[in-house]
Amino acid sequence: MKKILIALVFASGLAGCNRSPEYYFGRANYQFSLGRDSEALENYNRALLLKRSFPEALVSRGILFERMGDRQKAGLDYRKAIDLRPGYLPAYNNLGAMLMDGGNYGEAVKLFTQALEAKSDYAYALLNRGLAHYKTGDCAAATADLSRALDLNPRFEMAYYHRALCARKAGNHPAALADLDAVLRLNPAALLARAERAKALYALGDFPGAAQEFSAAAELKPAENLYTYWRGLALYRAGDLPGALGAALKSEELKPGLYQVSGLLGDVYAASGDKQSAAAAYRRAAELSPQYASFYRARLASLLKPASAPRKARNGRK
Repeated sequence: MKKILIALVFASGLAGCNRSPEYYFGRANYQFSLGRDSEALENYNRALLLKRSFPEALVSRGILFERMGDRQKAGLDYRKAIDLRPGYLPAYNNLGAMLMDGGNYGEAVKLFTQALEAKSDYAYALLNRGLAHYKTGDCAAATADLSRALDLNPRFEMAYYHRALCARKAGNHPAALADLDAVLRLNPAALLARAERAKALYALGDFPGAAQEFSAAAELKPAENLYTYWRGLALYRAGDLPGALGAALKSEELKPGLYQVSGLLGDVYAASGDKQSAAAAYRRAAELSPQYASFYRARLASLLKPASAPRKARNGRK
């Protein structure tokens, strides 16, 4: 969300046309946009020397400090901007986002709450507080904030995505699908949303649909074996054994040595009647995963168990 705020600050800073604080502020924003950080910092400092009560310049300098890797100075600038103008919302948003980046979600929630006390319909504070709630595991609060944020701005991809994650966690897969569809309408190349949609379809038992979605995810990131593995698993559950075998072998090629892939290969070979290959795959899975070795040894034992002999007829009856 910071990029949007930076653009707003740029627009306000370009208005200066003389050697006023606003002039140096506008110059600094322009230099910031070009990546000329040292020059931008010099002009932010000049603007603040001429006008100490200048929260816009403090927030912009804070963003610059963050980009330069100095979060301590960035936090000081954001907090000073809040002290100077308690209703200046970008200061809350950027400080809260920085706290979230550092994993301090509880403090971020407090800060976004302060912003919302100043402006109850501040969409970015609702979005970010919702994301912070999600990170702390409070999906009820997250869903409430994200829903309010979407009422204000229906183009928040992250709000749809994280609300979908909460819905999936609650077992509400249709709601999750609706939100993931909204993400993909906004951004068809949203890889994580595509993968989550595939998992939701799998959970609903739509294995062909899940396989199709995992295939689309694999096309977006061909080097990721996980999506190819899940595609193979979905195809296996759908009864497409040749397709499942091809996907499992491709996943093994992308990242050899995963017990899950060996286990899937064992299942596919067993379902195809190739006991020798299935046994080898189950043994491999047991070797790769001591934790689940007993599970795969049980699969192997069941595979190799001799077929029961037909019961002999007794008294002319079976």
